[in-house]
Amino acid sequence: MADFTASTLVGVERRPAPGSDGAPAATTREGDETAPRPAPEARRDTRLWQELAARAIVSAVALLFNELFTVDPESASVIRLTTLLALGLNGPYVLAVRTGRALRTQAYLRTFIDVVLTTAGLYGGGGLAAAPYLVIYAVVPVYAAIVFSSLACVLAVLLSTIAYLSVALLQQAGVLPVLVPPPAGAWTIAAFNLVVVNIIGWMAAVLAHAYRASRNRLAGLYAELERAHDQSVQMNRHLQIATRRYVLSEVVAGVTHEVRDSLQGVFGHLWLARRGGPPLPAAALDHLAQAEQACENAMRIMSTTLDLARRPEPERAAIAVAEIVRRVAELKTVEFRRERITLRVDLHTPLPPVLGGALQLQQALLNLVVNAQEELRASRGRREITILGWADGDRVVLDVRDTGRGIPASVLPHLFEPFHSTKAGGTGIGLAMSAGIAESLGGTLTGENHPEGGAAFRLRLPAATLRPEASAAAGG
Repeated sequence: MADFTASTLVGVERRPAPGSDGAPAATTREGDETAPRPAPEARRDTRLWQELAARAIVSAVALLFNELFTVDPESASVIRLTTLLALGLNGPYVLAVRTGRALRTQAYLRTFIDVVLTTAGLYGGGGLAAAPYLVIYAVVPVYAAIVFSSLACVLAVLLSTIAYLSVALLQQAGVLPVLVPPPAGAWTIAAFNLVVVNIIGWMAAVLAHAYRASRNRLAGLYAELERAHDQSVQMNRHLQIATRRYVLSEVVAGVTHEVRDSLQGVFGHLWLARRGGPPLPAAALDHLAQAEQACENAMRIMSTTLDLARRPEPERAAIAVAEIVRRVAELKTVEFRRERITLRVDLHTPLPPVLGGALQLQQALLNLVVNAQEELRASRGRREITILGWADGDRVVLDVRDTGRGIPASVLPHLFEPFHSTKAGGTGIGLAMSAGIAESLGGTLTGENHPEGGAAFRLRLPAATLRPEASAAAGG
């Protein structure tokens, strides 16, 4: 037995949305000089300018701090050189990105250079003596996480840690000169600040990953909504065509039937006039014969019209009922999520196939689900629609239940009559069409109030009798 909600029922094949993050790409109309550029290029430029702005701000603050507070001339010169170099590299960075080549490699290279320049600035500030200022390392992984990727953020954190420890150890080993003597407990301060930088960096990586995953899910939902909208529009078009045909056939059949009955009465009186009573002149008999012939022609036209007005027999093919249920649930998933309606499907598997037209069965089931959805829109309590399916001997049974207010007793006798509706703006066609489709497929549709509350509609269809290989193909 399968028991799952609509969100798990529909295995939606998500189409890749345009652009790197799934957002729809901006279109350019021919001859429109002010039309926006394609979305991927615009997003790339936005990320680049964010990165350049972060680098420029940090460099400017570091340069200002150096000019105001750094006393040692040699240290001040090293810090000044690194900050000016960081500012000056923004120009080549822009030119390199404009080439459009190896953009990912360029981003990694910029991150590496930023870590190297930051390390050089800290070395100018004293190396181990600059341990209190290690928090500046956090800037690189944070903006790498925001504008590039979580992987770049992690690599920046690891590279920063390794680079600073290497400088400090080389100073302690005498390989690099000590510009500023480190204070007591400098290693403790350095270790604490490096731990803080790593915590900030790893948290930024995790948050950036979560943000991008959420954005991708949103893009997927957007693509799903777009696909569901397209299918809904197509299905609505089919339903409108079927509704117009059904209404037209009912009206034509009714009018034609009444006219034919009247013509039969006229034809009977003509026959009596010709064959009963005193003999009539030859001219009168000739006129009566022509009138009788005209009535016969009119009755033949009425019979032909009735034949044309009858609903055509649906195509006869094996239908996998579970697949029809899946399609209907897939069509309504987005609407149900928006309206906070839960769709539950409980199918006893395997269900035998039924013989008929897949579109007709889908239309009948969709009408029942839409009818339940419209009822639940006005409900303030639990909003739930349940589709049950099982095999009952040589029949396949589908139940569509809702948790609404149920069917008024006065409506039950007229439930499947055309044009009978209790809803404002309702056409009274949906249930009548479903009943007609069920009848054309050799089945029945009934409706009642469920003992636990709400309405329950039961569709009973004859199971198809197929050869084993055909049955397997229908179920697949």
